[in-house]
Amino acid sequence: MKYIISLCLLCCLTLSAFSQLVIRIDEDHEYLKTLEKRLLDAQTDSAKAMTAFRLSYMYKKYRNMDLAKQRLEQGVKYAQGNNLLEGIASYNEALYGIGLEDMSKIENNLNRSDSLLKDIQDPEAKKTLSGLWIMRGVLSQLKGNEKGGLESYINHALPYAKESKDKFSIANANKFVATSLLNATERVRGNDYLKNALALFKEAPAESEITKLEGILEVTILLAENNLYLNDLHSSKAYLDAAYAVLKDYPESNVFLFYYFPEGVYYEKMGKYVQAINSFDKAIAFQGSGPENFYINRSKFAKFNLLRKIGRNAEAIDVMQDLLKSTTLLPSDRNSYANLLAETYANTGNMKEAYEWSQKYITVNDSLHAADYKKDMLDMENKYQSAEKAKQISQLQAEKQAAELVQKNQRLWVLLLAVGAAVLLLAFLYLNNILKNQKRANEFKFKELEQQRELQVTKAFLEGEDKERQRIAQDLHDGLGGALSGIKMKLSAVQNNFQEPEIDSSVDQLDRSIIELRRIAHNMMPSNLLRSGLDVALRDLCSALSSSRTEIELQTEGLDPNLNQHYQVNIYRIIQELLSNALRHADANHILVQCIQNDEQILITVEDNGKGFDLSRAKASNGMGLNNIQNRVDIMKGSLDYDVMPEEGTIVNIELTV
Repeated sequence: MKYIISLCLLCCLTLSAFSQLVIRIDEDHEYLKTLEKRLLDAQTDSAKAMTAFRLSYMYKKYRNMDLAKQRLEQGVKYAQGNNLLEGIASYNEALYGIGLEDMSKIENNLNRSDSLLKDIQDPEAKKTLSGLWIMRGVLSQLKGNEKGGLESYINHALPYAKESKDKFSIANANKFVATSLLNATERVRGNDYLKNALALFKEAPAESEITKLEGILEVTILLAENNLYLNDLHSSKAYLDAAYAVLKDYPESNVFLFYYFPEGVYYEKMGKYVQAINSFDKAIAFQGSGPENFYINRSKFAKFNLLRKIGRNAEAIDVMQDLLKSTTLLPSDRNSYANLLAETYANTGNMKEAYEWSQKYITVNDSLHAADYKKDMLDMENKYQSAEKAKQISQLQAEKQAAELVQKNQRLWVLLLAVGAAVLLLAFLYLNNILKNQKRANEFKFKELEQQRELQVTKAFLEGEDKERQRIAQDLHDGLGGALSGIKMKLSAVQNNFQEPEIDSSVDQLDRSIIELRRIAHNMMPSNLLRSGLDVALRDLCSALSSSRTEIELQTEGLDPNLNQHYQVNIYRIIQELLSNALRHADANHILVQCIQNDEQILITVEDNGKGFDLSRAKASNGMGLNNIQNRVDIMKGSLDYDVMPEEGTIVNIELTV
């Protein structure tokens, strides 16, 4: 599943370099009027050509193809006789041809533009060359040459943009370098380029504020999405909020289609599944108001995965059936989706549909390789025929030699038979050894899969247990706690009027009951863990359990406040259980608790100076406490070590992966 998700993300980032979605927040009618007036008032061919090219680009962006073509033809006419303008004209012809003409014509226009502009030391030439190399990089990516795309962006487009000193061009080149790095899963480096692009877009002067906002929005949303995969949810949310602050003033903008996907992924990572599905549905709703495109399809796929994740398989099947109707899916994606749909049907127990879709997966997979397979078969056939002829010749020669050898020396024949028998025996022993090793490997793999399945079941059980603890704690605190407090208030009012000893006693009992109820609710799921994080919760736990008889000392370092909440609950429960065991059984007067995070490693040490315990006997008793600790450690792919010293104390060392 991770591969499919990663594949979809790769497609997304590639298409972000040259996608079906043209970022538009609104039509800039005032800017178009300004350009048309400038074209009308221009006195030189150079001014007329440059304005006409800009108008052509803007009209194509707003899908007014007739005016886009007219202004392009005007610009080409005014550019004649000037190498700089002719080079810019060829670039704009290539730009206009995207999606309308075959790639060879586009590449010819780019080559002509390059040859005319590469030796001209003019900012407009450098700016155009930067755009030209961006287009070449895009074409390389579309051909599957990611390395060629990055080489075009970072070695040509970005240097030319810097030579032009145009901040908008430099920002755009940084953006394309970033998308290429993201394709190579170089997310940290890509993030740096995106931040540079965002800063430059904000600084860049622009005649059209809407065009500038579009550049800022695109990079902001890319940053929000990339930070999700860097697990920096705080930064991702900040970028999403910044994007929405602009978009809310343009409710009809198609940028929302680009925005809803990372918003949905953010909600999913936060465990807010209803909001996540709602965001994906908003993106999918664009299908009715525009052409089918990748951004709609990936939101459908994200919704399908989330529905499967939360066990709503029937709804997931409906979403995937709809997705498979898309006419823009790549054959490899359609193949993968068919396989996923078969798995989902199997999860619902509908094995008939599961089998049929698995067969479609096999059929598509076979068709993808049919051409190569046919060629391979022809090669194999030719090789087979040649080998057969060589074998026949060798056999005839061997028979002749064998006959001569039999006649010459019978003893040599016997020796050859003995050697042959020895070879067969060695071959048999060798094959038998291979089969045994393979059997052992299969048994080990099966055992490993079985352990993984058991670990998943245990993880689901413990997470369910923690959620139920949280629900019961909330019900006790808000329901029963509130009711007891209400009763106490009423009794206190009666107490003021009658001053009866029995009422005083009842009020005191209610006070103690309320305190005990709050203690139980806090132990089941401490609110400060959910509210303030692991560090604060551990300090409160150690403080609450410390007494005049036993001092508990806590040392923490490097704990990430944004650590996954399931991990925080697991770590809290482990330390809570270890402290409970020490307080009940160790008879210690000092307990040291250490919880240290180093990157993706959590190190826990609980040390007491008590009397120790019999570890083998404790494990043999199969107590829930030790089992719960071991299960939670296993879930986090960790290790657990007990160092028991009779009459001196116990040290428990735990290493966890987060």
